[in-house]
Amino acid sequence: MSEPFDKFGVQKLFPDKENGITLTQDDTSFFSKYSKHGYKSIKGKKIWRKTFGFKTETKLSPDIEATIYIFLPSLNMEYGSHPKIGKCSSGSGLSIKLRGGHHSNSGEKSAHCYIFHHEYEGGNCNNLQKEYPHPNYYKNDIAEETPFPNWIGKMMGFKCILRNTPTPDGNGVEFFNFFDSNTLVDGKPSNIWNLRYKGIDTGRYGKAKGKKPFLTTWGKYIEFRMDNVPEETKAFFASVREIT
Repeated sequence: MSEPFDKFGVQKLFPDKENGITLTQDDTSFFSKYSKHGYKSIKGKKIWRKTFGFKTETKLSPDIEATIYIFLPSLNMEYGSHPKIGKCSSGSGLSIKLRGGHHSNSGEKSAHCYIFHHEYEGGNCNNLQKEYPHPNYYKNDIAEETPFPNWIGKMMGFKCILRNTPTPDGNGVEFFNFFDSNTLVDGKPSNIWNLRYKGIDTGRYGKAKGKKPFLTTWGKYIEFRMDNVPEETKAFFASVREIT
């Protein structure tokens, strides 16, 4: 039977897959980098990006639970410096990308990922996205059961869950997004997980080639991406688990 908490003391919302893979922040598979980037749609503008993630030796099963806590001390001066950079636009939040392939160029093998987006200033804009091929995004504003707050200057916990599920129209992808705004109690996660939204993708979240649900894992890469944040932005208790 799966243990109810992981090695960091974070509550598991779904049980582990039997003999499944678990990746944690203290593994060699975890990475953190700080790099300068531009936007395809904004010529000549450069911003700084903080990326946390996991690079795996094998593809994970498509049913996973990803967790990370992040301390966001502030935003860089580039945030809000252009009409297309800021709230509900480019570089406006944490994007957690799951099931996807590489993001280095366009093509049949790029992206195929679900993106759980968390605006720095709170709100539900663009909170569920599908990307395929890179960098084409199909953005959705999912109604929230618990409103997501402004988290600038705070620590916040995030959980994103995907699992395939049968539907009357065939196979779909069930998704869940949770957050923990209480963060730490005596240095440990508080595990007060608020359900932000949930749903099932049977093809309605997107258009053109991005319409079909992504039922498989396309690559060996899990990403937690944040634009316009300082290098001091920190990650805690990160993990990705294969679930039943």
